Amino acid sequence: MKFKFLNLLILIFISSFLVFPLVVSAVDYLPLVSCGLKSQDNPNTPGIEGACTRCDLFRLADNVIHFILEGLVPPVAAVLFIAAGLMIVLAGANPGLYAKGIAIFKTTFWGLVIILASWMIVNTFIQSFGPDKAKGSWFRFTCTDTGITGPGGIGVPPSPLCFDPAALASQYGVPSSPTNAPELNQLISCVNSRLGNFIDQSQIYTYERQNDLCNYTRGQPVCGACAHLINSCHYGGVGGTTGAQAVDFNAQGISEQELYQRLQNISSVCNFGYILFEGTSTHVSTQTCTGN
Repeated sequence: MKFKFLNLLILIFISSFLVFPLVVSAVDYLPLVSCGLKSQDNPNTPGIEGACTRCDLFRLADNVIHFILEGLVPPVAAVLFIAAGLMIVLAGANPGLYAKGIAIFKTTFWGLVIILASWMIVNTFIQSFGPDKAKGSWFRFTCTDTGITGPGGIGVPPSPLCFDPAALASQYGVPSSPTNAPELNQLISCVNSRLGNFIDQSQIYTYERQNDLCNYTRGQPVCGACAHLINSCHYGGVGGTTGAQAVDFNAQGISEQELYQRLQNISSVCNFGYILFEGTSTHVSTQTCTGN
């Protein structure tokens, strides 16, 4: 019995080496879908924002593979090793339970051996016979999509006006440089005078910052993908001519939900036209543009 208990302790000790690295180290395969998130104007997290491209489809597959191999296999193997050890230790006079524990242990062990050996064989082959550019971090996915999303899809050349923002702004009837409409500035000032301590002043987003040209096209993707919907109030809405008519507020010191509730309480005082809780921020537009 002491021998079996010692074996169990050894199994738990070995299993901890499979799980502990996952806890203490950061992973680069999360989020699995690394594009198209809501707060696409936030410059603080550029790596997980923006419209999805062809590269992101392959990046998703790469993330899933790494999640399975690095995030799923080690803890599952650890749990199976521990379960097998418990069966062996607690089997007593039950040979069936003992045999089942041994079978689980062997199956898990050989499964890990096959996975690791497969990677080692492929790595050895590439390092020995592959081209220089494939060596090193060959197992890390890299991709660059130079296509531009236009009316016809990815790869469509941009409009010539994309190289002349002033002409583009004139065509769509918007200001020649990204700006806020006067009523939006008044709304923001009103909110800050009442809730400024609860709002992250570095994350107040009005017009688009990811693709400036979208501010001149009211979100029409003629010069690349845009973060907001076409004719969004962030672009001045359908017919606004004075600049952005919407703002996204982010909380500071309180939860986003609590900030949303506090903003609701002052909606009439600060002349909100529309308010929407978006999970990671609160969207507010002026009475000139009552929508998203």
